[in-house]
Amino acid sequence: MTIRRLLVLLIGIFLVGGISMAQGPRKDVGKNVPLPPASTDQKGPAKTDQQVPQVPSLSIDVDLISFDVVVTDQSGNPISGLEKKHFRVFDDDVEQNVTNFSPADAPLTVVVLAEFSDTFGYYFDDVVGPAAGFINSLRPDDWAALVAFDIRPEILTDFTKNKAELFDGLRRMRIPAYRETCLYDAVYDTLQRLDRVDGKKAIFLLSTGLDTNISKHTYGEALKKAETSDTMIYSISMGQLARLYFETRLSGLDQITFLQADNVMRSLAEATGGAAFFPRFVGEYPSIYQAVAANLRNEYSLGFVPKVRKLDGKFHKLRVEVPPLDVKNNGKPVKLKVRHKKGYYAPKS
Repeated sequence: MTIRRLLVLLIGIFLVGGISMAQGPRKDVGKNVPLPPASTDQKGPAKTDQQVPQVPSLSIDVDLISFDVVVTDQSGNPISGLEKKHFRVFDDDVEQNVTNFSPADAPLTVVVLAEFSDTFGYYFDDVVGPAAGFINSLRPDDWAALVAFDIRPEILTDFTKNKAELFDGLRRMRIPAYRETCLYDAVYDTLQRLDRVDGKKAIFLLSTGLDTNISKHTYGEALKKAETSDTMIYSISMGQLARLYFETRLSGLDQITFLQADNVMRSLAEATGGAAFFPRFVGEYPSIYQAVAANLRNEYSLGFVPKVRKLDGKFHKLRVEVPPLDVKNNGKPVKLKVRHKKGYYAPKS
């Protein structure tokens, strides 16, 4: 071998070794590891011999506002058989086009939310009796859960179609252990849990309307949650019979306290499109069960997409109008009442 050939061979070996050292040891890369993005400069993307076709992406923003509506006559009797043309929906006083409409004759999802404390004297017949009567009025395909609250909410019976399981939960409500009650937390927590549940939802609330200031949430927060919820609250005030008995013995401050409690029960129900009841006699309960069941089973589901998309994170009021029925009552059209949630919060950009 000549010196020239030997010199060329040594230079080749040196160059190959230098390249291998610069690259470092080889590593096996998994097939599922994504490739890094191609580098670009200010002049534009790097060009390749074969351009990869760009697949167009499709983005759809649908801000559908849906809610349930109950229509009754002046006596509170629900009106069925209405059609889409009968409803006018307003978003902040701007009329909208109703895109979704259906009579909501579907199985119910109901939470019986019962106060279980000795705040104002615990009356077994004032809580367990009405709860049992309402549970007994449910249909076989309805779902129901039982939640009791004192210092905190507690699920006694989770969602079930088995009424026997619900009655077993009621049997645990015998002697309350606390005098405190966290009404605002119980309502807020139950509404929040029901946000993740589809279908026609309601809360059958049995309470004095009192909160002994142990709730983490305030009345304003509970009311705000109720206003924007898709769950209707039907509240039944406890202790009305006892209050009637002790009415002459209550001080002025106590009377104001209970009037405020009644207002809490009424406002929570009205904010969701539900109704409040203040029975003073046991004989009133069967009519309450019938009224609540009739209202829940004669709802209408409405939906619309706002004409002006709102991304302000603010509260927007809803209003629904239904013209009087053509049926004459003493020569006059029958005027109707419409109940629904007060509004919704727009998403914030």
